[in-house]
Amino acid sequence: AFSYCDNLTSITIGNSVTTIGEYAFEDCSSLTSVTIGDSVTTIGSSAFEGCSSLTGIWVDEDNTAYSSDNRGVLFNKDKTQLIQAPGGISGSYIVPTAVTSIGEDAFYDCGSLTSVTIGNGVTSIGNDAFYKCTSLTSITIGSSVSTIGVHAFYACASLTSITIADSVTTIGSSA
Repeated sequence: AFSYCDNLTSITIGNSVTTIGEYAFEDCSSLTSVTIGDSVTTIGSSAFEGCSSLTGIWVDEDNTAYSSDNRGVLFNKDKTQLIQAPGGISGSYIVPTAVTSIGEDAFYDCGSLTSVTIGNGVTSIGNDAFYKCTSLTSITIGSSVSTIGVHAFYACASLTSITIADSVTTIGSSA
């Protein structure tokens, strides 16, 4: 079936756009790069979910609401919330030390991600955060995480072990 975004490979969201809606570019499997201008102040949940070829979400340095790191991962401005990793991220990833929460669907369907290190600053891992990360073999969770959301590691078929710190008080269903 033809999708509205089958041929879309890159997007530059200009400086007059203020809002990117929920699921705006969901399942745009040919999309490789997104550039977000300085005027965007709202990005809806799961805006780039299922974009399996996406290698980077790049945010203009003058944007007051959002930022990105050198791997093209989307954060709030002060990098305390990890919002969305690009679906094509591969290899290992170390969550920056300033991050306190990993958002819902943050690494959803990142099929080439092999390992993640979550530092001691993170207190919560959102629902579906690592859902369907089929190549994820290891994950290190810091000592401050208290909440692991529903389906957080669901369908992570290659995950062989996970160590959960004593700080965890809530683990969602099918995590």
